Amino acid sequence: MTVKRALVVDDSKSARAFLARILERHDLVVDTAESAEEAIDYLRQQRPDVIFMDHLMPGMDGFQAVQAIKNDPRTATIPILMYTSQEGELYLSQARALGALGVLPKQTKPADVSKALFQLHLLPERRTQDSSATTIIAPSATAAPVPAAAAAPPMSVMAERQELRVLPADVRALVESLLQEQSVELRRFVVENLESNADRIVGDLRLLLRDETPAASREPSGASRLALVLGGLAAVLAIGVGVLWYRALDQQRQLQQQLTGVQTELQQASAHMQTLAAAPLVAPAAAGAVLPEAATIAADTVIEPVPFGEAPLSGARVERVQALLERLAAQNFQGVVQLRSFPGRFCVAAGGTDGVASAPASAETPYARCDSVGNPLDSATAAQRESVAFANMVAAQRARAGNAFEVQIGSGSAEEVQQAYPAVTDALTAGEWNRAAAANNRLEVHWSPRR
Repeated sequence: MTVKRALVVDDSKSARAFLARILERHDLVVDTAESAEEAIDYLRQQRPDVIFMDHLMPGMDGFQAVQAIKNDPRTATIPILMYTSQEGELYLSQARALGALGVLPKQTKPADVSKALFQLHLLPERRTQDSSATTIIAPSATAAPVPAAAAAPPMSVMAERQELRVLPADVRALVESLLQEQSVELRRFVVENLESNADRIVGDLRLLLRDETPAASREPSGASRLALVLGGLAAVLAIGVGVLWYRALDQQRQLQQQLTGVQTELQQASAHMQTLAAAPLVAPAAAGAVLPEAATIAADTVIEPVPFGEAPLSGARVERVQALLERLAAQNFQGVVQLRSFPGRFCVAAGGTDGVASAPASAETPYARCDSVGNPLDSATAAQRESVAFANMVAAQRARAGNAFEVQIGSGSAEEVQQAYPAVTDALTAGEWNRAAAANNRLEVHWSPRR
């Protein structure tokens, strides 16, 4: 495996040490520089795989350093992330305009660093990381022990899993997979935060003692000083562990609430689909009886949900629309069948370093942090795009019915909603908004007899 190298440029010794410890956990070789000038001298000899650049430094600042690195053909291709306390859309735009890929805050989480390295292809596939998170991690001398409750799901989660048995097999497998992924993410979050905070506290204390204590007094002066230091360290660790554990419990409660809501929606959708599949469109004619006139078939509408990113006239919806048209033809229906697609407006997140929004944002993301709100298939052309299988199916049904009924394909407006979107507030999350967007992202099949 090729060794990956990172360069951390920051005039703060503690900031360099904090980020270096996180990067070294991912098997990166970390070099540091105290100033932009020192970093440019370093780049004359070395070519790191990524650079983390502070903004405010004596002499040349971070933006000037980024501009100098990108103007040099020998170093222009090295990815740069600003590692700074600066924030805001304006600052991010300025950084990207100069050539930086993004901004990493000073008080960053190990998970955010892992995500950035993964997007830069400096880490293996995310599935490999997730599976490794389930192995037993031996506690180090500086890491606080993980509470026993974090190793196993609480009784309420086990009860939720028991209730999943009433769902269909494919739906139950999907929900159990989502639950397992969330449990792994939660355990990894607790372990990584406990280790990183403990290491950071110990490192900062060591740096403080080394920088501020006179050389003559650095030697231990007795058991009293050692006991005082150990007592203070234990108190700080206890407070940190308590805060992290409370946050982990709060996230677990939120996940349980989301799981309950998803389970209810899945049960309702499953019951609706089973009803549509089992019940005929209208009562079948008795043996030997004359088929009903077209006017006896009342107008009605069927709504088919469309997953994010799928064309409305494709996938499993082809088979369900085909079954509906066959039942209409069997009932001697004469009239018009309208297929209209409606786009849901999703809160989406950037899918890569190019900033292109390609997937719904995670449920806990604040709505204000959405990269965009919309749908990649919300244009009339995209919404009406039909697969080859769908076009062939409609043509075959028209020929079989002898053109007794007409099939019309169109698109509706995003303003014609099936479920109202929640009011936009500071507390609104992407999960709450996207639940309404999923209900509004639909295909409506409406038939009415010819008058």
